[in-house]
Amino acid sequence: MISDWDNYQLGDILDLSRQSPADFIDEIKMEYIRPYLPLEGTILEVGAGSGRLLTRIGLEHRDAYKLIGLDYAPSSVKIIKANMDAHNLNGESILGVVRDIQLPDNSVDMICSGGLLEHFDLDTINDVLKEMCRVLKPGGLFYADIVPKKMSLCRLIIREDAGGYENSFSMDVWSELLLKNQFYILEMFSGLIIPPKFYGKWTGQKRIKFMYKHKDFIKSLDNTFLSDLLGFAYFVFARKGGGIK
Repeated sequence: MISDWDNYQLGDILDLSRQSPADFIDEIKMEYIRPYLPLEGTILEVGAGSGRLLTRIGLEHRDAYKLIGLDYAPSSVKIIKANMDAHNLNGESILGVVRDIQLPDNSVDMICSGGLLEHFDLDTINDVLKEMCRVLKPGGLFYADIVPKKMSLCRLIIREDAGGYENSFSMDVWSELLLKNQFYILEMFSGLIIPPKFYGKWTGQKRIKFMYKHKDFIKSLDNTFLSDLLGFAYFVFARKGGGIK
């Protein structure tokens, strides 16, 4: 299988002053993640892509975190490490798959993923969640943002031939899956009401500046009936332990 990262250049190094669609979304993610972050410990991102989000997390407690970025694409592993090095963070990137994480049981304080879990069907998702739970310490934080196969403002039409979004699990289904795999849910909600083709050609600087100017308003629509209907993603926060808190 060819990964989106296989032909990627080392050009996605995090620049905190940059304004782009990806950075806009990452900033919103961080506003949700920040209150849950441990003060120290090991943070693992699976399916880390470029490692931009992991790098942002690392910058929150620079000297207290060890960062690990895992991805199955060799080019991605290089980009993840380049992001860590560019910001002088303590971390490593490893080549691997989420169904077989080469780390010991109960070894990480937080595990996170962005735009990954929707790529698995019911035959494989329990294996994925079970493995994520295995490496997480008891009480450790689980974070995921999930882009299901559903209509949203960003994707008014779902192209079946476009690939990328293999399941359409509802939040109720995700709740059942997490509970089954010994996670108790702290918070789960829909979000990201973003314009059509936001990740594509919707990159004009005037429009990007408009989005940043109204970021607080756009974020205020998350976790509402509007985001249930038109939101692009689900946000999930949970802890290892079993039972829903």
